[in-house]
Amino acid sequence: MLKWILSVVLAALSLSAYSFSVNGSKWPGGSTHLHVGISGLSASGKAWSDAMLRAAQEWNDKTPFDFTLLDSYRDPCNGYRASATSSGFPAGPGDDVNGADFNSTVCGNDFGTSVLAVTLVYTESNQLGASDITQADIVFNSNSRFDIYDGPFDSNRGTDFARVALHEVGHVIGMGHEFSASSIMRDRIGNLSTLQPDDIAGATTLYQGYTRCPVSRLDFGRVTGALNSGDCTVQQLVGGGTDTSLTDVYQLDLAQSTRVTLNMNSGSLDSVLVLMNSRSEVLEIDDDGGTGCNSQIVRTLPAGTYAVLANTLTSATGDTSCGKNNGPYQLTARYDSSALIGAGRNTSLQGGRSSATFAGGVTTNGGASFSNRVTPTQRFDVLGRITVDPAHRGRQGFLVIAAILENNQVYVRNPLGEFVPLGSQTSPVPFTTSKILGATEDVTLLGQAVASTFGMTDTSVRFLIGYGLNSNPDELYFHDEPINLLVSP
Repeated sequence: MLKWILSVVLAALSLSAYSFSVNGSKWPGGSTHLHVGISGLSASGKAWSDAMLRAAQEWNDKTPFDFTLLDSYRDPCNGYRASATSSGFPAGPGDDVNGADFNSTVCGNDFGTSVLAVTLVYTESNQLGASDITQADIVFNSNSRFDIYDGPFDSNRGTDFARVALHEVGHVIGMGHEFSASSIMRDRIGNLSTLQPDDIAGATTLYQGYTRCPVSRLDFGRVTGALNSGDCTVQQLVGGGTDTSLTDVYQLDLAQSTRVTLNMNSGSLDSVLVLMNSRSEVLEIDDDGGTGCNSQIVRTLPAGTYAVLANTLTSATGDTSCGKNNGPYQLTARYDSSALIGAGRNTSLQGGRSSATFAGGVTTNGGASFSNRVTPTQRFDVLGRITVDPAHRGRQGFLVIAAILENNQVYVRNPLGEFVPLGSQTSPVPFTTSKILGATEDVTLLGQAVASTFGMTDTSVRFLIGYGLNSNPDELYFHDEPINLLVSP
């Protein structure tokens, strides 16, 4: 449902107090366009459009918000019509275009006493309980006397249009009025003409996205967690709304386009999965796509960074057959790919830099396709590939393969091909194979293996591969995201 927010600036001097104000409504993804092409010049010969552009650009430069600024003109009243109700609010569908201009009325409604400008904001409900801004237009009162100038407020010259525009653009992005002498968003115009720390903090709070909550890394495989009292809520995460359900936030990084399957299973809570992009735009929400009250999202995602929210419903909306709206859960991330997938960024034991890249995957069909999940009785290979730094190619070195079990026990593969506990090795960097390093090293971590023969029926194993040089045997170049093997019935 669309609703209107009416924002005004009053032509009076200073007030006190200090606290930024946001209303929870915001633009999905923290970005929008704005047409700044207001025609004409001020009494001092400066273009209104230049002042509008500078105002929006200052919010761009100093906050997380991102305007695409267009020098063309759009009528802010296009698509609106005067309301016949006593409220005086304009009505109409809008045109999904953000414009600005002078007008003698607020699209047919009176401005009211001392009102210099009005920002009209369209919102619609969001799946996470807050409101999305879908359109915002600024109407400046042409009955008022404006000029463009620097320095203190000067009533003899009229009102400085630039600082009014800066204030109104703040309303466009979702900022509310403040009652602080140290904020451009205070409800009365004064001597301030630039964004203040309070303004910047408010916009940052509104648009810092899913990082408003603690964020854990999500690798392919599975993690266990719990939603408990004191955890972050959706209301805190989105900066508004009424959704007080609990949520844990995970970040998933993809080096290439990948088909991803996410499952959230729990025997005690009503599972909800939320998938967001890096700008915190909701891509998908699922409540019961899995079995019972479990949730599932299956989606092919381009390379990039994503947020996965392990969420539940509030006690007022949850499925009572699923039990409580807090408790433990298991989050599983699987992939399907036609090629080995990237294994994150390169790193090293001693902080050395390299351009090496790493990839890996699990295959049950000889490399025709890759995933990370196998059943206990399937025969599979775990394969890895190292693209060696050009400076290291052709030099005497060694390869290392390690496996980390769910209980965090670490095993390394010795030169005989056996995985043995790390603690049984005497060298700082236990090597698997000694060799002259090539440009690409293809590594078979496990070959034609069957999980049940190792006693594995429902578990997850993380593999790491790396290489080093004999000239510096204590250094190891490897990757920061494991190659995952998920064994499940």
